[in-house]
This record gives sequence, structure tokens and C-alpha cells, in this order.
Amino acid sequence: MPKLNEAIRLAEASNWQGLLTLVTASPSCARDCDDYGMLPIHWAATENTAPLALLERLIEAYPEGVQVPNKAELLPLHIAIRARAGVPTLQLLLTAYPESIWVETPSGTPPTILGVQSCLSSDALDLLRATERLVAPDAKGGNQKAVKLPTPVISPTHQSTNRPHSWHTISRYTSTPATKTSPPHAAPLELSYEQSDGNSSEDNNSPCAEPQSTLTSATIPPAWMLIEECFVCRVPFNMFKHRHHCRNCGMSICSAHSAETKMMMPGYTNPQRACLNCAAVLRRPPPPAASQANDKQHRRRTSKLFTSMVSPKSRDKQDRRDLRLRVAELTKQMDQLMQTNMGMQQQLLDQEELKAETMLLITQVMTRVSVLELQNEKYRQSDDFAM
Repeated sequence: MPKLNEAIRLAEASNWQGLLTLVTASPSCARDCDDYGMLPIHWAATENTAPLALLERLIEAYPEGVQVPNKAELLPLHIAIRARAGVPTLQLLLTAYPESIWVETPSGTPPTILGVQSCLSSDALDLLRATERLVAPDAKGGNQKAVKLPTPVISPTHQSTNRPHSWHTISRYTSTPATKTSPPHAAPLELSYEQSDGNSSEDNNSPCAEPQSTLTSATIPPAWMLIEECFVCRVPFNMFKHRHHCRNCGMSICSAHSAETKMMMPGYTNPQRACLNCAAVLRRPPPPAASQANDKQHRRRTSKLFTSMVSPKSRDKQDRRDLRLRVAELTKQMDQLMQTNMGMQQQLLDQEELKAETMLLITQVMTRVSVLELQNEKYRQSDDFAM
């Protein structure tokens, strides 16, 4: 007999192997739900480290779980897209619930557009578009919000009102109840898609189609995205769940979605913190020498074009030399300003982390002082009683 909240506890701790063992032994644990409407399959979709076998086991134990939104009205597919899950994970969720490709988020964003905003890989975007072509919106009556099943998803073991609340919070606001219309059950859909060759105009025009190009060529660190919740799992930050910033994309992330080790990045002289997705991109090998040669040739042609535009042929050699010196001087000043700006941003980041560590230390000291005061008061009362 599994312990109370054991499945949710393992899911919150990202203990995927333990959760797989538990669900295999007791399939009813796949129906467990926390205070925020999060099933184990919701938690498994928040991280790319969750094994595919676990998702398959959760869907097998509770097939309707992929159709159940949490209290933030997000399906497991929405959470997986935000977490930039791989193609196998997305294909498994879409096969279990194909109509979810037309279920919008509370902000009215369909999964395909959400994938573009979350900078999914080109293969994952091709999978979402292929599913859109296979599942017609007319069969579902157009785009819709996430729907809730009329049957409750909270197991009898979780009906106690004395259960302690989890630190993981999905939303700070109370979501509007969704229309309780049970979607028709559809047979599993075998999805197929074509691999992208990287030359599609649609992918090239998308600002997030190839995130690695912006990560490796950036010379100035991106601005901070100071939000109150993790960009991946949408769990709010608090005293016990610290905020971290990815120095590569600028997003606010929690420790669960931060790389274990700091990495070297363009524009920095020492290793910096990175999220899991940026760390995977930064670990990729550099482009081949042919690509570097093409880039140098392109820069050389661009430089010649710029020189021809700003230096008319009618000017003499002295004017051209003065203009080149002026451009070189301005470029040097710009580089110095960039270095100064990066140094100031680094100091600001260090101060933010120092502040968080100081607040944690103060909390621990205050807790210890309170315990000592209680012990002192207890000893004083015992002495008075003895006298």
C-alpha cells in the first residue's frame, strides 16, 4: 500500500525512477492530484529528464490524464511545450490525445504558436504542424480552452483537508472554471512528419526556429526577464525556491531547471549559470571550418560594401584613410562600452545572488534564536517549579 501523497512527492522531487516503480506496482497512483490540479503526468511533462517509459506507464494507467488541465488550465501538452520537450515526448502526448493540438492556453494561444514562442526545435514544430493537418479543427468545433472531465480526478486518499500544502504553486490567481464538456474519445493517432532540412522559408522567418544561432553569435548578454515564476515549470519563487537567471537567454529559472555546472559563454571571461536548454546548445561542437570560412568571406564582402558606401570614389586617399581611422576609433569605443556594460551586469547578478543567500542565512539565524529562547524559557520555568 503506497504512502499518502507518495506519487506527488516523488514527482515534485523529480525522482522519476521511483515514480515509475510506484506506478508499475500501483497504477491507481497515476490518478493522484495535488492542491493545484497537477497529476503525476503534469509533473513528468515539466522536465526533459523524465524517461519516456514513465510517460507511457502513466498514460497506460490513467489514459484520461492527458485530457485533464491543472488549475492554471494547462494540459500536459502545454507544459511539455513550455519545457521544450523532445519530439518523442510530444508525439506520445499527441498520440494519446490528438485533439489537444487545438486546445488553447488561458491566454488564447494554440499549441503550435506556443511552440514557436517557446523556441522549440524545427522537428518538434514540424510535428505540431503535421498534427494540425491530420486533426481538423471542424471535428472539435474550432479552437477551445482546456476542458475538465466531469468525473473528479482526486483520489479518495487525498480528500483529507489536513494535508499540508505543497511549496509548488502553479498559479497565483484563481482560474475561471472551464466549461464541463467531455470531449469525444478518439482512437490513438499515429503521427508522422518530415524532417526539416533547415532551408524552409517558414522556419527561417521564425524568430525562434533556430535558437542556437542567437545563442552562439550574441556579443551582448540579453536583458533579464525578471518574472515571479520559473519560465519552464511556472512554479512561483519564494524563500525556499530561489530564483536563478540564465546568463545566455536571460530567463528566470528555478534550481531544478538550472544546469548543474556553470559554463563558458560568449561575452564573459568566467563560467556563468545557464538553463538546461541553453546548456545543451552551448555543449554542441563548433561549426566546421568551411562554415567559418564562409562567415569570414561574408564579413569581408560586407566590410567592402560598407566602405564603398561611406567612401565615395571621388575622395582622395587621405580622406579614405581618415574615415577608416575614425570608424576604427568608434568601433573601439563601442567595444569598451560593451565590456563596461557586461561588467556592471555581472556585478548586479552577483549582488542578487548574495542577497538571496543573505536572506536565507537571516531566516536560519532567526529560527535558531527562537528555538534557543524557547529552550531558555522552558529551563527557567522548570527552575521556578523546583524552588
